[in-house]
Amino acid sequence: MIKIRLNKIVLVISFFLMASIVNAEVFKKISTRDGVTVSFIKNSPLKRIKAAAVLFAGGGGNIGLDMGRKTVDSENFLVRSRKLFSASGILTITPDVPSDMTGLKNNRSNLDYRTDIAYLIEEIKRSTSSPIWLIGTSRGSITVGYHAPELNINGIVLTASVTEGNNDTIFGADLSKIRIPTLIVHHENDVCIASPPSGTNAIFNALTNAPKKHVLLFKEGNYGYGRDCGATTPHGFLGIEREVVSAITTWMLKATDD
Repeated sequence: MIKIRLNKIVLVISFFLMASIVNAEVFKKISTRDGVTVSFIKNSPLKRIKAAAVLFAGGGGNIGLDMGRKTVDSENFLVRSRKLFSASGILTITPDVPSDMTGLKNNRSNLDYRTDIAYLIEEIKRSTSSPIWLIGTSRGSITVGYHAPELNINGIVLTASVTEGNNDTIFGADLSKIRIPTLIVHHENDVCIASPPSGTNAIFNALTNAPKKHVLLFKEGNYGYGRDCGATTPHGFLGIEREVVSAITTWMLKATDD
């Protein structure tokens, strides 16, 4: 019980620190298909935009955006780290599920969803001409794997990717079609049965046509609380969000500068 409470305190402190990061955050909704909208959070650096990224949460992709209250109901690694990315010069868009879908689990390859993502990319292009990346975590990496080859982007990041199990995995996508820089990020203590650290090697080997590819493994952080595949465990890089985001953004910027 003491361990759980301490880890909850760590998470609250983590949220507080991220909330204190100065950046421009807006909640928006755009039409993407006939009668369909996508709500998202847009975080913009206050200084120069070095790159941009669409952040895809795991699970069913639902992040609980409340457009009226300007709040989000998700502890997902990318959702709670969005301000860290913008503090590093990365403009980010963090979308909720499209209005005509209740969730994306086992539906990440949906071609209508690809249309929605394309509109989000166009939203980014209205703000910057900087390189655009797709970043997914857990099942969000499956979205990136399916759609990256068909979208006009500059690179991808796959974090805590799902590689095992009876449901859809990242290998449902043909990773050999990815021809842009790819970063694989994982925690060595991730005990989620669907995302074992050993899966990073299989992802790396499947990226046969990526011009640049690299694996980043982390060891530190907090064990956290909740289910093994939840966001508040090593699977969600709890307690090392700053280090992980810093390493990701450093590699992203170098990959597109070379």
